[in-house]
Amino acid sequence: WSPRKRGLENTAMARVGSVCSILSGTIFLVSGVAFFLSQVGRFDWNSVKSISDYLTQDPVAATLWTLVNVGAAVASLLAVAGVLALSDRLRTAGEGLVRWTGTLAIIGYAIIAITNVADLYQIKRLALGYGHLDAAAQQAIEVIGIGSLDPTLRLRFLTIGPWFLVAGWLALRHGRLPRGLATLGVIAGSAALFFVAVSLLELPTLTMAAGALAVIFHPLWLIWTGIVLGRNRPTDSHSKPAQPYP
Repeated sequence: WSPRKRGLENTAMARVGSVCSILSGTIFLVSGVAFFLSQVGRFDWNSVKSISDYLTQDPVAATLWTLVNVGAAVASLLAVAGVLALSDRLRTAGEGLVRWTGTLAIIGYAIIAITNVADLYQIKRLALGYGHLDAAAQQAIEVIGIGSLDPTLRLRFLTIGPWFLVAGWLALRHGRLPRGLATLGVIAGSAALFFVAVSLLELPTLTMAAGALAVIFHPLWLIWTGIVLGRNRPTDSHSKPAQPYP
């Protein structure tokens, strides 16, 4: 293929990644706000009875739960396009690291999408049917608890964190993104990996702080990255890079 054709394809990928990344960050942000307003502190996540009481007593709760989970799943699928587009821009800065961490990020976003869809189906089914069970069955379900692909959130942070960290670091070194955005990626990636470490050490205060940083910076990174990709300053991974950012 000619360099011109490759350049056109990279530009098209950047545009698709730009739109999808902005949409993803916006949906993650809205879903996150809805989650904190409607669910945090309203029930015990480890108790099916508590979740059942929450869903059955508040008529809007089940709808909000659906919107939050579906929103996170859709946003995760959109974010994959952003990973692919940014990978094209960063590839010449460190192809091995970009491919590896980019693949990890795609796996991480798949984990978020699958977890949210599966949890929505399973938890709502258990909670809404809880009141129709006899006492013995209710007790058994309470002992077993809810099942989730990623209940501690470690899987998603462990797979997406390296991508943020490496993308930010490479962009900072080679000027492939604005310095503020690259620094944000380094901070978000570090916070995600720090979350995994302190959660394994069972340090709840540090775990909450690191998780909050990662969750807040995640949609900001996606939106800002989408804006930068949409400014049509492509870097052809098979040719001379564009003028670096200062």
